[in-house]
Amino acid sequence: MKDTPPTDRLLHITDVHFWHIVLNPLRLLNKRFLGNANVVLRRARHIHMEQAEAFADAAAATGIRTVVLGGDYTSTALDEEFVLAADFMRGLRARGMTVHIVPGNHDFYTFESLRARRFEKHLAEFMPENGYPARVLLPGGTPLILVSTVCPNVVSSRGRITEREIADVADLVRSAPPGPVVVAGHYPLLHQANTYHSPPARQLRKAEAFRKALGETGRMIQYMAGHVHRFSYTRDEQYPNLAHLTTAAFLLHRPGEGTAGAMGELTVRPGGFTACRHDFRGTWQRERLGG
Repeated sequence: MKDTPPTDRLLHITDVHFWHIVLNPLRLLNKRFLGNANVVLRRARHIHMEQAEAFADAAAATGIRTVVLGGDYTSTALDEEFVLAADFMRGLRARGMTVHIVPGNHDFYTFESLRARRFEKHLAEFMPENGYPARVLLPGGTPLILVSTVCPNVVSSRGRITEREIADVADLVRSAPPGPVVVAGHYPLLHQANTYHSPPARQLRKAEAFRKALGETGRMIQYMAGHVHRFSYTRDEQYPNLAHLTTAAFLLHRPGEGTAGAMGELTVRPGGFTACRHDFRGTWQRERLGG
């Protein structure tokens, strides 16, 4: 596989978490009160939005022209945060990159944001024309399937996917052109890997049914997710045709680990996939994850 020219290369950028602090108490009468407190006490210190433009330049400098954005562009689904997210995506596009997006749970943070259709209002130009799930072909012919796995919750951050959506995604995989298939959602299908453990309140409902449906297609599949803010690469023990990639948060500073940002990279070849991590440690450093 190493000697075979790549069919497609793509960047995976996720959990950007643009944030805005709310001072008006009338805007804090729902779950956003908790989210705003988290922004004030934690996220504003660790998510460095001022680096977004420089990191976008670094993404473009890789020479990769396809970007899959894995959700959580906002922190509490505010209009102000979505404006920043849309500007960031337009900036990637202005740098010559094609942008594909899936939503994250923070982009549907409250039931109010769902009713207001704020995600669609601000990001419609980047969404699949007919909604999710959707299949697009990358420039080299690789099928990319985009899946929504999110919903608002009263307190938890659990994801959701219905039986109908699982069946639709499996049908899109089976009917895709021959060769490897990339599937992108926000939530991992594995609740635990070597670098993370998701408690029940942060898991995807019906994750095991979704994993089973993908595995039983028999197609070679790379599933990509965010949400856990950690890199991981796992070859599925039960379904050897399925691999799992999670990518760390784009603008997140982890002083104890010496990192201040992250991007994932996926190379697709006829025989499979190679995943790499990009960590910002004063300069961008690239390391193979697996595949």
